[in-house]
Amino acid sequence: MKKNSQTLFAATLIILVTLSVSTASAQCNFVPAEDGRLLTYHFIPECSEKLTTLHITLEFAGSKTGKDTVELPEHWGDGTAIHAMTNLRTLDRGTTLSDGPTSGSKIVSHSPNAIITLSYDLCKDWTGPFGNPLQFHPVVMPQYFEINGSNGLLHPKLDGQDPVIVHFNFQKLPATWALATSFGTSTDSGDRCQSYSGKWRAVDRALFAAGDFRIHRFKVKESPVILAIRGQWTFSDADAISELQKTIGTVRDFWHDNNFPYFLVTLKPYDSDHGSSDGSGYTNAFWMYMSRLDPFSARLSQLAHEAFHTWNDARMGVETEGQKSIDWFHEGFTTYYGNTLVYHAGLITQADYLQAINLDLRRYSTSTSPYIRGHIIALWLDAMIRKTTDGKNSLDNIMFDLVRERDKPFTNAHIFDVIRRYLSPDLWVQLHQAVERGFLPTIPSDALGAGIYLSSDQAATFDLGFDYNATKVTGKITGVKADGTAYIAGLRDGQVIVKRSVSMDQPDKQVVLTVQADEGEKIIQYYPRGKVVLVPQFHIN
Repeated sequence: MKKNSQTLFAATLIILVTLSVSTASAQCNFVPAEDGRLLTYHFIPECSEKLTTLHITLEFAGSKTGKDTVELPEHWGDGTAIHAMTNLRTLDRGTTLSDGPTSGSKIVSHSPNAIITLSYDLCKDWTGPFGNPLQFHPVVMPQYFEINGSNGLLHPKLDGQDPVIVHFNFQKLPATWALATSFGTSTDSGDRCQSYSGKWRAVDRALFAAGDFRIHRFKVKESPVILAIRGQWTFSDADAISELQKTIGTVRDFWHDNNFPYFLVTLKPYDSDHGSSDGSGYTNAFWMYMSRLDPFSARLSQLAHEAFHTWNDARMGVETEGQKSIDWFHEGFTTYYGNTLVYHAGLITQADYLQAINLDLRRYSTSTSPYIRGHIIALWLDAMIRKTTDGKNSLDNIMFDLVRERDKPFTNAHIFDVIRRYLSPDLWVQLHQAVERGFLPTIPSDALGAGIYLSSDQAATFDLGFDYNATKVTGKITGVKADGTAYIAGLRDGQVIVKRSVSMDQPDKQVVLTVQADEGEKIIQYYPRGKVVLVPQFHIN
């Protein structure tokens, strides 16, 4: 999912980056549209010390019927679609907006074939410190903004495979701001006009960042990469570049693919000192957020994970509806490879490699996370294919087959069809039980090779002690278990939750809750440990 300033990414995408003749005019001389629906976006940030508003205007040709459905940008929180945009309005006389068929859409009524101009605003929609998962909201700050196509771009109803030509006018950004997007990077205020021609999916998954970023251009395996970094860290920008070169290079070596005329990485700090990080892959790009005092070298598996998404799933087939159903493969198998590739490249220690696997093995029985489930399924599947074929095949064959067959829909059915080629009937049954019913498959003792053995160890399961999802909805503690560690620590139904720090699926990470009780505000701390069970764990001989 990713790109460089005057070119773009391979085969299916054609990027046209057009320079403006006059920076003062704030106009772009875009190449006339050819094949594909034309959309033009204009971005104008209005900055103050306390608040920035990003004004966005969209222009497109209306249909001959006089009615078009437009879809609102949205981000996801607690499993619910959230629309952060405000002040949606039409700038055309005789054009009206009304509610659409879903909460995430509007109907535009207009004269047949009219040019539609819609305007809306994006603002920071939270209070308090910036931390995970707020990076999935439109991040609009006085010093910078970062949005993606999904959470920032209003658009007419489009299928991901629909051909489009999209123009982006950033001419009215502050003169001191750098611009870094999936379609180009610029530190020059005169080079702020970008165009993309291709499938809508690439725009919906595109990344857009601008502000006080430091822009660095370097190469990975002789292909250009851009680092857009902001904030102060315990490591230097040069250190970050070195780690990116090693990690991205390791992933590209695995795929035997370095055809990237352009690739962008953005790196920004959370408002915390330690312990939090997150990444996400986009068109010709990925972003990373980290706590400001944490070392970059501790995030190499995560960097490899995001780089791996360039193939899984971006180059594995045509997206269909219900993509969450394949997250066990999309996210879980990517977690497996992100960890395994950097280990075999010597970028992390054997102890760190095993720690990541053992942690997910302990979490597996009580977690529904596709990252955890898929990680362990991939580990088991890789080991069993190698074992049953005397090392002739491995999980790698499945990954390469899926990329070769990218013309097919990327669905569970297709993934299972490819995996079936390498599994015996009894292993096929185990795979389905693991994916569909959450069973832990039987991992062979020699799954990780010589010098590492597997044993059954006692470990506490994760048990938060109350109904977390219901509590988030009501804002009040709900469903406290009378015999759990949360109850023993003083948590009770009906207490109003003020602050929370919860590491899901991690029984050895302390839960810290600030609640409003009858006697006033109080802090409750405990370890979310449930019953002790036997779990497989790897050890170094």
